[in-house]
Amino acid sequence: EEALRILGVCAEALLQRVLDETKKLKSTIDRSGAVPNGYIVVRVDRVHNQAWKDSYMEQVQQVSRSRGQDLGSSLCSTVLTKSVAAQLVANANQDSLSGDSEAVLLHGTLPDSVAGIVSSRFDRDRCKFGLAGRGFYFAESITKADEYTSASSGLCCVVVCRVLLGRVKVCAVAGQTRQDRQELEDAVRQKGIYDSVMMDRERCRGTFREFVVYDTARCLPLFVVWYKRRTS
Repeated sequence: EEALRILGVCAEALLQRVLDETKKLKSTIDRSGAVPNGYIVVRVDRVHNQAWKDSYMEQVQQVSRSRGQDLGSSLCSTVLTKSVAAQLVANANQDSLSGDSEAVLLHGTLPDSVAGIVSSRFDRDRCKFGLAGRGFYFAESITKADEYTSASSGLCCVVVCRVLLGRVKVCAVAGQTRQDRQELEDAVRQKGIYDSVMMDRERCRGTFREFVVYDTARCLPLFVVWYKRRTS
């Protein structure tokens, strides 16, 4: 079954709303060039793989069984995409979001990398060792996700994903050592105390929040959004 299916106006309108509502006139050291003042959706591709969906939903059920109501302070209701998350999931012909354990988030990537993601899923072996170790990083803001992509034939891209956050470890401390970063990863992967990490640079640096999971089965691509940056 082909992974990509082009959608119509409904999905484009919802995703344009995501880009409009989550943009910020802020930047980090990951930004190359000026911060765009807007983002214009050109095309939306739907990502569909039944096996991925089934394995993801198994993870949702597993976290629900193991955590119950013990999710700590739920962050899913505060994510910037919350207002359209349910509609996006329905538009992708998905089961409803599971309470306070899931969010719809954005993964910025290079246009050349999209084919690999939608055909083979996210690959942890390709992950860099970031602020929360080696994992899959997602943004709630298009402006942050946009820092990780570049234009190809005038278009940039972002992968919109359903992400299982579960119990979230919040880190709002700047200047972590490599050991600090590894400990964040270990709190999820080795100790199982948490299901994900949220790097709260909004609180400590005034920029963005990023969410990190470490299991490819806990992030499900829904759409690839191709867009243009607006700089004037």
